[in-house]
Amino acid sequence: MLDVLVIGGGISGGSAAIYTAQGGLKTGVIDSGKSQIKQVTKIFNYPGIKEISGVELLENIKDQVIAAGTEWNEGIVETVKKKDHGFSVILTDGNEFDTKHLIIATNLQTSLLESLGFELAVNEKVPSGKIKKVLGIEPDGTTNQPNLYITSLLAGLSSQSVIAAGHGAALGISIVTKETGKTYMWHDK
Repeated sequence: MLDVLVIGGGISGGSAAIYTAQGGLKTGVIDSGKSQIKQVTKIFNYPGIKEISGVELLENIKDQVIAAGTEWNEGIVETVKKKDHGFSVILTDGNEFDTKHLIIATNLQTSLLESLGFELAVNEKVPSGKIKKVLGIEPDGTTNQPNLYITSLLAGLSSQSVIAAGHGAALGISIVTKETGKTYMWHDK
């Protein structure tokens, strides 16, 4: 059983996974490979990086996630089931993962959220009107379902990669703090 499973290997999900794995939690990621940032050829507004493509940024994040000890899985989630002590996530290929904490960080697979009883609306902070957000969740991504978190655009945030990264990292820090009972601080060496 995993401590944390992240559905979505994009910027927000990857950031959450880096922090939970660095915090000592057994972490897994399920990535469909369809992150919307892949379509961006040049990102100029990410602090500390003068220019990078969406594909390069995702490759760097994936490398960091794996280096931190996260189990990276390619696949598409078919169903999410609540269990007594967490969640069971089943992929279309039949693979199943059990986890205590579940982070949903995919903007494309909103049917998972509807199957868990969440109501969706258009995220008005995304000018195209194509992206949805989950109604009734807290700004930090916590939901009314214990140990289920929603991040990034689905949480109603703006469509900026640095905001997605920060929100995912904040969720990761919160989960490690909750699990260890002490404030989690990850310092560079």
